[in-house]
Amino acid sequence: MKIVIKIGTSSIKGQAESSANEELIEQVVEIVYQLKQIGHQVVIVSSGAVGLGCGRLGWTEKPKTITAKQAAAAVGQILLARVYEEFFQKYNQTIGQVLLTRIGMQNKEGYLNARLTLRELLLLGVVPIINENDVVADDEIKFSDNDYLSAVVSELIVAEHLFILTDTEGLFTEDPRQNPNAKLISVVEEINSEIEGQAGSNGSQWGTGGMSSKIQAAKMATSFGTTVHILSSQAPSKIIEILQGQKHGTTFLPRSTPINARKAWIACGASPKGKLIIDNGALAAISKGKSLLPVGIKKIIGKFGRGVVLEIYFEEEQNQQPRIVAKGITKYSSDDLRKIKGLPCEEIDNILGYSYGNSAIHRDDLAVIAN
Repeated sequence: MKIVIKIGTSSIKGQAESSANEELIEQVVEIVYQLKQIGHQVVIVSSGAVGLGCGRLGWTEKPKTITAKQAAAAVGQILLARVYEEFFQKYNQTIGQVLLTRIGMQNKEGYLNARLTLRELLLLGVVPIINENDVVADDEIKFSDNDYLSAVVSELIVAEHLFILTDTEGLFTEDPRQNPNAKLISVVEEINSEIEGQAGSNGSQWGTGGMSSKIQAAKMATSFGTTVHILSSQAPSKIIEILQGQKHGTTFLPRSTPINARKAWIACGASPKGKLIIDNGALAAISKGKSLLPVGIKKIIGKFGRGVVLEIYFEEEQNQQPRIVAKGITKYSSDDLRKIKGLPCEEIDNILGYSYGNSAIHRDDLAVIAN
């Protein structure tokens, strides 16, 4: 069984400004060793480089400029890798540092190379420690956060389970810090607008995510067929208990029919260049495996050409935050789509004077990540 364990910045950072939470890392390392002893292959996605680098540089707040973040990452990544190496050496376990960038996986060849490298490391018995290469990535080409990256890694290695360790016990009906009567949601069968609305949006001072980003990562990973668990970093030993059938934290059940490798690259390898807002009819159609037609498009956001990946959103009610439901490669530019949105296919040639086909995004180029 292949398992991904993701640890966030708020959990990784220790009490001292430039230190890591060595107690937590030691516990996770011990859990990984136990999992490997019973035949599992494990990958760790670890945040914390920027936070640790800031501490070593004497900065009391996370920097706001890209170059300062990159400098902090350069300093902190060495500190982070050293801590993992120290604890894994106690078990004579070899680890490998893997720093990924989204731009490196923009084309399918780069995506495949990342997959093959990770699989080779696992076959060799190595535990990959993965982080984004923040030293070279900027806001235009980076993954949104390491929650998202952990979902990408889950697809790359075809993981059965993704464990996201965080500073809460799981997903609650309300923010437990505000309402002590909030109830933990044990199992989520489908990530819908209600579940997304319960997630909130705020992360920690040092982290980039929050529960909202974890829900989006769970939505992505479950569409690949991975079972996702969000649980407290205070008790990483519960990972083994969950695999033995016990219930802890929040478990998100995987989709019964995972998307294929090409659509997985569309969903998480390529960087989106624009957005579409679709209507009820279009959502129903693409959920059944059909193409996205211009008639179902309500709004186009951004300026883009043909052949790029777009994010597709559904707005359940007016003035409500749209939720992402798919990604796909567009056959038409933003200028063309603005002219033909909401119109039947028969009108495309009349309006544009040419046609690239009836669909705005063909079903073969469409990765649906939520119903």
